[in-house]
Amino acid sequence: LGIVGENGSGKSTLLRILAQIEKPDKGDVRYEGRSILGDRKFLRQKLGYVPQSNDLMEDLTVRAQLKLWQSACNINTPLPNDIMELLGIEPMMHKQIRTLSGGMQRRVSIAMALMTNPEILIMDEATTGLDKDYCQKLLTWLEGYLSRGGRILWCSHHKQELDRLCSGILSMDIFK
Repeated sequence: LGIVGENGSGKSTLLRILAQIEKPDKGDVRYEGRSILGDRKFLRQKLGYVPQSNDLMEDLTVRAQLKLWQSACNINTPLPNDIMELLGIEPMMHKQIRTLSGGMQRRVSIAMALMTNPEILIMDEATTGLDKDYCQKLLTWLEGYLSRGGRILWCSHHKQELDRLCSGILSMDIFK
């Protein structure tokens, strides 16, 4: 599902609520008929989230950031080789997050989202900061993820990405 709308229309807020980064003022979030608000196990096992901004711990190395996330998700296996290759993060594992470009930090955020092999990916302008060639590589991988039964909530201002990945579009408007 693609999510589009003007800046300030609530797209990122909706995704943060779904990822339980933010609490809704009222209402519920349901998945397969049950409420998932406050269900951290659901989040860690079923959901991968790439926020609009790279919310990483800048003092950590890439390796330490990934290990911290593995611990939070109760994962004892290393990041799969295909994901390491896709994201090209092996050469930067020893570097501090603060020394990475915005695009490289985005790759670390994506790695964290993919670490649990989630059923659902929530991706908020996930290609922001990525170079053109890498962006195409990621989109091709995501097409494969969808064909294997994965689901994506894809927020983007890029029509080509929406057309390529999404079978439906949710348009959000600002109410005045």
